[in-house]
Amino acid sequence: MEINLDDKAFHKAMFFAFSKHSSQMMKRPKNVPYTAHLVGVMMNAIKYSLNLDIDFTLLATLSLLHDTVEDTQTTLEEIEENFGIEVKNGVWALTKDETLPKSEQMKDCIKKIKCERREVAIVKLADRLFNIRDRVPEWSKAKQEAYLEEAKLICSELGYANSYLKQALTLAIENY
Repeated sequence: MEINLDDKAFHKAMFFAFSKHSSQMMKRPKNVPYTAHLVGVMMNAIKYSLNLDIDFTLLATLSLLHDTVEDTQTTLEEIEENFGIEVKNGVWALTKDETLPKSEQMKDCIKKIKCERREVAIVKLADRLFNIRDRVPEWSKAKQEAYLEEAKLICSELGYANSYLKQALTLAIENY
């Protein structure tokens, strides 16, 4: 299958995201630019979506921008100004509302994601698949278990968007 991707839009999102996250590093592995996470999420999203009839430009853009509002000084208005309302709404849905109690943040996020296009849910699944690839030894046992439970919730609630990603995430959860 051919991936129909608007090069200009993709490059704009990539350069924007890389600029916004330029000073950040991944927690694991150490000394790796955070932009590797964005690329990893995008590659998971695309790899597991090759047989789907989706908007690959939207998928790639959301993958690259999914953490910009949550992890940088970027505003939703800035996202809309640069990428339009559809991308802004997707990024908003993927952004945790930190005014809510921690125990409610992911449930709220999932509720918002379900109101958006399928590509938004695929990005969330791809993000969790990337992040659950191994345990973070610095985390307490309770935090690791909470993260695993959150992964199960994401998988069960958003798996409708991409059965291939749901299967891969289910396997990663079993091996966590």
